[in-house]
Amino acid sequence: MGNIQIIEELIPRNDKIFISFGKVNYEDRFCLIHESKKIINIDFIIVKLIKTIPKWFDLLLNLRNVIARIFGLKTGKIGNIYKKSEKLFLKQDQMIGDIFIFFKDKNHLIVELNDKHLDFRFSIFIWQKEGITIISLSTIVKINNIFGWIYIFLIKPFHRLIIPNLLKCLSSEI
Repeated sequence: MGNIQIIEELIPRNDKIFISFGKVNYEDRFCLIHESKKIINIDFIIVKLIKTIPKWFDLLLNLRNVIARIFGLKTGKIGNIYKKSEKLFLKQDQMIGDIFIFFKDKNHLIVELNDKHLDFRFSIFIWQKEGITIISLSTIVKINNIFGWIYIFLIKPFHRLIIPNLLKCLSSEI
């Protein structure tokens, strides 16, 4: 395994995550920078991300779902995707539970969930050049009402803890 670095950076304004989304109230982007000559694609990274999710993440996700239900939000149900990750084949314009696959190509995946309280998109982007691989996880949120603001206030600290941790776990798998 080569050297790794996890950084936070701004999402470039020309990123496809912003296409026809409207006003953004919250955004972040965390990147894993990894020395590797191995060629990877989005399907490989999705499987590895799913497989590296730590147990404590499931506990936090269940807590998030309880909070989401209190505010009448969709929980992003995706079924038991963890057990089927090796056979997972995501396509653009496909629904996985409440999650819509907005965009997909060999190096980029954007999913979205729109709700009465908030809308969000999550992106995985892979960039490879000269032995360096960068995998970025980006999130944008549009808050639609006061319950969306309360929800994001409660969830944001966990989100900012989980995403860099997922990248750290992913670094040992690629």
